[in-house]
Amino acid sequence: MDRLRKNTKIIFGIFCGLFISLIIYLSYFTAYEREKLIQSSYNRRLWEQEDRVIRGTIYDTKGRPLADTVIEDNVKKRIYPGGEALGPLVGYSDRRLGRAGLEDVFNGELLGVLEKDPMVLLRQKILGVSDRGNDAYLTIDAELQKTAYKMFRGRRGALVAMDPNTGALLAVVSSPGYDSSNLQNKWDGLVKNPDKPLINRATQGLYPPGSAFKIITLTAALTSHPEIEKKIYYTPGYIKINGRIIRDYEGLWPGNYDITNAFRYSSNTVFIQIGQEVGMDNLFSMAEAFGFNARVNADIPIATSTIPRPPLLGGEVEVAEDSIGQGKILSTPLQMARVASVIASGGKLVTPYILQKSVSPLGITRTVHKPETLKQVLDKSVADKVKALMVDVVQNGTGTPAYIKGITVAGKTGSAQNPFGKTHAWFVGFAPAENPKIAVAAVVENAGGGGAIAGPIVREVILQYLNSLQK
Repeated sequence: MDRLRKNTKIIFGIFCGLFISLIIYLSYFTAYEREKLIQSSYNRRLWEQEDRVIRGTIYDTKGRPLADTVIEDNVKKRIYPGGEALGPLVGYSDRRLGRAGLEDVFNGELLGVLEKDPMVLLRQKILGVSDRGNDAYLTIDAELQKTAYKMFRGRRGALVAMDPNTGALLAVVSSPGYDSSNLQNKWDGLVKNPDKPLINRATQGLYPPGSAFKIITLTAALTSHPEIEKKIYYTPGYIKINGRIIRDYEGLWPGNYDITNAFRYSSNTVFIQIGQEVGMDNLFSMAEAFGFNARVNADIPIATSTIPRPPLLGGEVEVAEDSIGQGKILSTPLQMARVASVIASGGKLVTPYILQKSVSPLGITRTVHKPETLKQVLDKSVADKVKALMVDVVQNGTGTPAYIKGITVAGKTGSAQNPFGKTHAWFVGFAPAENPKIAVAAVVENAGGGGAIAGPIVREVILQYLNSLQK
């Protein structure tokens, strides 16, 4: 009898434990995973909801529609007025192909399934507007996006423009792009296209940043070894590190260079010497201060830019390569726009965002992005020195193709070696240097020199944006 009672207690305890575990499990999903599950593309109920409601419209910052739903012959149809320039960013929502881009990221908002206030839901039902999702207003300027896209002329690459003071994304371009309208008819061609237009290179593309990374090397040096401002470095045109020979570009004359001239003409040899003085720990820490090796807490998915830590023993070659943005460093164009923003804002790191507000069918506006206190990641006096040297690059050095008469542009070029052909052309900059309004990073794959190729693209984007602020 005692044994039976004991076994009963054990079974009762097991069932109690299972029941408590089930409660904890369900509570966890209700409290922490609810929104993720609601918005998951694998959630079939969302497609059922899509059948019941009219999907909300996506607008740019000036109220121009980028994705809208129209009804033709009693059939709902999603249209995308932005064309190829907006395709990789806005994405698509298609019953057969699924969802991608902002159509996927803001799916819950566009279907109105995130509304929790029962009074709002009741009002929507009474007023007969419960069959429509919320509209989404972006920070993107569609005309600026189209201008930037045209500048690539079909070449592979990407560009990101942002407000360096707030992190608002102004343009997120990936080239080549695609038109999201009537996508089913073009799908096979897009999937087989070797240029991979379905990938958003601006947020998911990872590239060696090349000499554009010297902004970080220079900042680390001025922070940890301020005496470098007075030093003179000699370059014979190359440097040998543990048998590995790294050269300056062919147009750079051998001789003595101070930090201004070395940055102006982008000497690899001098910056490797500076990197050796700075040391890997300081360089690594500064890269992380600029946002490398950390997930970006933005409202759109962004690949993490990385700088691997070299081995404790040896690692001289890795330090040398890291100092000039080569080796194993990988960065998204968006991350390099953040690098420019740090210098533009006097040393503050911004968090990028793209959704400014949503508007419900009742006309209730919800401001999605709240102004944040920017994190000061480096001394303002150092940021100001780097800014002055970036201005010099555009006025006297490798960045002159981005020069704009009457506007002080700060910038840095990069020509990143890669194992798949010609160098990637980079240009990273901002303007006006006295009171920055826009920071831009552009990369053109396998195109050659950064100043000549990417510089004019950035120049055109800066010029159009600053002119638009005058209207």
